[in-house]
Amino acid sequence: MFGYGFGISDVRVTLADGSEVDCLQKIYPIGRHIAAGFAGSVVIGFAMLDELRRLCSFDDPRLAVNPTEVAEQWPSCAHRIFDLASDEDKADLCHLMLIMVNPQVDGGNPGWRRSHVQIFKSPEFAVEEIPVHKLGSIGSGISYPPCKAAIDSFGDLNRRNILMQGEVGTQGGMGSMLGSDLTRILKRVQPQGVSAHLHYCWVYRGQTIIRANNHAEKGRWTI
Repeated sequence: MFGYGFGISDVRVTLADGSEVDCLQKIYPIGRHIAAGFAGSVVIGFAMLDELRRLCSFDDPRLAVNPTEVAEQWPSCAHRIFDLASDEDKADLCHLMLIMVNPQVDGGNPGWRRSHVQIFKSPEFAVEEIPVHKLGSIGSGISYPPCKAAIDSFGDLNRRNILMQGEVGTQGGMGSMLGSDLTRILKRVQPQGVSAHLHYCWVYRGQTIIRANNHAEKGRWTI
């Protein structure tokens, strides 16, 4: 609603022996107007990011991806990459979340552009378009009740009004407040498979920003 799309990702991976390590960035800039996050197989996830960069990152600043065309054309590309993976990697699945801004479509206020969030899940990779003012999620955090409750609370108008106050004097503050809420929940309950160390990603017209939530126990992270 403020001219940007916003994503949050943790850094935890589960190894073959069942152990968990907080070590992996899962959300990345793809171009000036697009970012992508993944869950599931790390091998397939990075292969997907490489192909997205090849298709959606342009040297010419006058060019940008059309989110509608991405929704139509990306599933077949994702299918091709997934089919080339090993059976072991396929068993880990692959979920993708694309966060985009269409620089040519007005978002409802002067200077703000229409943001899009699209989710693609193996094996079909059918597009799921997240409506404006709504949140979507991928990966293991979907099924964890406290995390899901924090996401679902965004649908409450009073709760959303509180988060909107974060934009006063701080561009992107609404996203930061939502990330802080999830950080507190994750630090308190420490669910299996989900880390409290997070990356926040803002996608604006012509700019993608990724920052960490800077935990005292890990020191200051820089991206």
